[in-house]
Amino acid sequence: MLAYIDESGFPHPHDETLHPVLAAVCIPKDEVRNIMQRMYKIKMDIYGRYDVELKAVNVLKPKSITKNSYNKEFADRVVDEILSNVFNLRIFAIVMDHPETALPTEPGNFPNHYRFLLQRINGYSLIRGTKSVVCFDAQDEGNDMIISHKMKNYLFRSTEGNQCTSIVESAFFVSSKVEEGIQLADLTAGIIRKYHELCLGQTELDPFSAWIFEMFEKIKLRSCGVSSPNGEQLLHGIYKLPARLMI
Repeated sequence: MLAYIDESGFPHPHDETLHPVLAAVCIPKDEVRNIMQRMYKIKMDIYGRYDVELKAVNVLKPKSITKNSYNKEFADRVVDEILSNVFNLRIFAIVMDHPETALPTEPGNFPNHYRFLLQRINGYSLIRGTKSVVCFDAQDEGNDMIISHKMKNYLFRSTEGNQCTSIVESAFFVSSKVEEGIQLADLTAGIIRKYHELCLGQTELDPFSAWIFEMFEKIKLRSCGVSSPNGEQLLHGIYKLPARLMI
């Protein structure tokens, strides 16, 4: 199985997002070709070319409702024909609050939102009886190396990480410009973030927020609860991380 991971926003006081999200789209390897064919068809139908990068920041904006209908059609078709339609595709996400101060970190330690997301990927891999290859959105060599080292420290040096036996220990870093799996994770993270920022707790929604709500309800059905690495807890697929666990 392939687990594509991307974020929308970042848990830092200087980041403008109110609810940063780290999301994973888990795709069984026998569904990869099917998904790539669907993505190809959607891009060709809408834009007449395939080299179009799906980015949440470009399509999830109010102008997609009023002016740029291609953006709305693009997002709707990806949600309807892929994220909410492909057999055994599953979505997991960690939702955070905007921190008022910078989160303390220790060199080599995997941040909690990454840990909790890996636990959920591991749990779904156990259900599927397979191993998961984790794929991150490539940034730069230095940052990618830091994430890779922290992930290995977690898997090899912690009791909890040692119990994540369904995670392949070597992470891959791929460009969102060429890899549709990362584009799906980017859109998923963006929808979940926008839902928590615009829709949660609201009784009346403007047209843009209503569109976000509609897409969130569809992808929420593609999530599921899984067992924790030690088998003692049920982990929610889309998890709102308490502030006390962000440290």
